[in-house]
Amino acid sequence: MEQSLIILITVLLLSAGLIGSVLPMLPGSPLILLGAFIYAWYTDFTVITWGVLLVLVALTLLLSQMVEYLATISGAKKYGASRWGVAGAVAGGLIGLFAGGVLGIMAGPFLGALVCELLYGRTIGTSMKIGFGTLVGFIGGAIGKLIIALAMVGVFLGVLIS
Repeated sequence: MEQSLIILITVLLLSAGLIGSVLPMLPGSPLILLGAFIYAWYTDFTVITWGVLLVLVALTLLLSQMVEYLATISGAKKYGASRWGVAGAVAGGLIGLFAGGVLGIMAGPFLGALVCELLYGRTIGTSMKIGFGTLVGFIGGAIGKLIIALAMVGVFLGVLIS
């Protein structure tokens, strides 16, 4: 019974982590890491070792959490954002997360960059283009986070199966 419960919790956490890699309201890679840790702990770190967990920690901290942030900024910069636009995209993303949920996290960076570029003195057309760039970057970051989450689950399952 206990083993079934641990497996169920692990599967639920891995699944929630995959979903959370594209939905900003769930911390995708940390949930996958937690699921792997619970399974490792239950099996006394014999199957999922500390080395495997270290790889998953590196994927979580070094890649997954930075990909979305850097992709949004890169998208804004590629489309010509000033420091104002980048700051607006970051602020808009944070405000959107808390104020508008999933839609807010997508619209927030766009609107933040748009408004700040207008305040900076850019035309509406240029500001819209920069706002679009932040949205493109955000979507690219979400795809990157999904790939990293899939790799994390792949590492976990690969070690588990071998």
